Amino acid sequence: MRLLASCLSFVTALATASAGVLIGTLPTEAHGVSGVLYVHDDVTLSIEQFYYDGYAPAAYPYFYTKGNVPNNAGGGIKISDRLTMRYTGQTLTLTMPSPYTVYNIGWFTVWCEAARQLFTRIQFPDSLPNFNPSTATPTALSFNTSQNCMSLDSSTNLQWTVYNTSVTYTLCGCVDATTTAIEYIGFGLSGSNSVTLMLGADPTITWVDNVGVAHAEDYYLSSYVQCRDGAGACPDVATSGGGCKNNVFNISGSRSNGVQCVTYSRPFDSNDSECDSIIDPSQPQYVVWGVGGLGETAFKHFRRAQATMSPFALSTSSTCQTSLTCTACKPFGATKIVALENKTFVARIGPSGADRGYIAITGQPGWGISWYINDTLVPELVVQRGQTYTFIVEGGNNASTTALYHPFYITNSPSGGRLQNTPLQQASEVVYAGFQGNSTPTGVGRYCEYTENPLAENLRTSCGAFEDYFKALNVSCSAGESGVVIWTPDETTPDTVYYQCATHLNIGWKITVTNPDSDNFVAKVVAAVVVPVLAVALLIAVSVVVGVAVWRLRCRGKNVLRLGSEKSGYVHYKENNAVNAFM
Repeated sequence: MRLLASCLSFVTALATASAGVLIGTLPTEAHGVSGVLYVHDDVTLSIEQFYYDGYAPAAYPYFYTKGNVPNNAGGGIKISDRLTMRYTGQTLTLTMPSPYTVYNIGWFTVWCEAARQLFTRIQFPDSLPNFNPSTATPTALSFNTSQNCMSLDSSTNLQWTVYNTSVTYTLCGCVDATTTAIEYIGFGLSGSNSVTLMLGADPTITWVDNVGVAHAEDYYLSSYVQCRDGAGACPDVATSGGGCKNNVFNISGSRSNGVQCVTYSRPFDSNDSECDSIIDPSQPQYVVWGVGGLGETAFKHFRRAQATMSPFALSTSSTCQTSLTCTACKPFGATKIVALENKTFVARIGPSGADRGYIAITGQPGWGISWYINDTLVPELVVQRGQTYTFIVEGGNNASTTALYHPFYITNSPSGGRLQNTPLQQASEVVYAGFQGNSTPTGVGRYCEYTENPLAENLRTSCGAFEDYFKALNVSCSAGESGVVIWTPDETTPDTVYYQCATHLNIGWKITVTNPDSDNFVAKVVAAVVVPVLAVALLIAVSVVVGVAVWRLRCRGKNVLRLGSEKSGYVHYKENNAVNAFM
């Protein structure tokens, strides 16, 4: 009862502070949510010293209109986009959705749509001071009030209308309609005035959620990493310093039959010099744009537009396709590696495969890169208790460069990222291999990464097979030695654990642990060994002129002839074309 009374308490007296009108301190109910709530004008709120652990699948700021009381079943109105990162004392600025103002708020909450749970709630006072309207309605320029349009590629259109102080965009494009995972389409100014550059870019990320609500969020790409502690590919409101705002407004949109359209507006000059670039409608500017899975780092999935100049300087112009017909590619498909005689795995970093890869395989959001185990994108590994397994790790060993540092470890956490977690969260995680003590990773070694090139990207987007996609990838490795993680699962090991990265979330996948005499394992042995052997025997019987079955594997211009069907070993092809067999 004491906790309930605390959660339902509200501030009866208002205090005016330099930050705005104080509403009160948010009580913590779940996921460490806390902070101090202020109102600044008729549509703007902020939470100073905002804390949130970032682990809920779908947490949003919500409000309830006067006369309605919040509850875990829902019923409130969403204020802003999903909270996608961990907050550790930053300022979160929120803008009320049209047509609502702060005068409509009875309660403010943070609520998780997926778990249907309130993380905090605070009641608003019956009255607030009279605020001046935050912005004036834009007036369209007489010389360019009609909508312009251009195709960014064969499946994405950009429309725009220029007003006196702002520009309104509509981004329409193909997204994956075969999964519940949400995809974004992003567009914005380049990080350079002279070239198309992702670093320092100022895109807006747009998407439509699974209940049909359109979103547009102002991003700043400060570095090549997942957003962490205010740096990386972050929403403006989550950047370090806390001074940036989400300067996107008038958001609407829909998604149907794989086509997503979101309309939003941005001012030419938001006076947010730290995070926002200035749009100059009088001259061309360089731009970036792209698509990807929501929850993945925007930077990793942005691809450069064919046109490097923005179209804002053009008067009525249209190079758009008249309609978009989207055909979804089938996912690459999940793969299992049943570890029988072969007990050695090589772990490298590579592209996640976007919606056809990590998202489709795991059902989880990724961030653009994933573990490749024995040249396979996040396979499920099937191992036996009592057997010893060796992981050759090539995920980087330079902790000062986060983008190239991916310590490999085995954990009970489905998402990993141990070094990002709080001490309390670390205490609840069980690590089975890859760490010495609580905070020293041992699964580190030289950095090897597979990367996309135009051919590989085309194979991915045009429904090519994974085998062809993988062959087209580039591979590069730094100098140095590979790392090694040795692991022996035992009777205390759960049936399901995960191989993950200690510095980033959602890079790896699961390991199924079996008993040597389990029916499950025997079935896998039959599927992995007996069936292929019978198939080979049948082939030999039919093709009497063939004395032995061989298969030829081509790697970087060299042929390697192997006898039989390779089940007990893994051939590791390094970047210098040398062949190392781990048996």
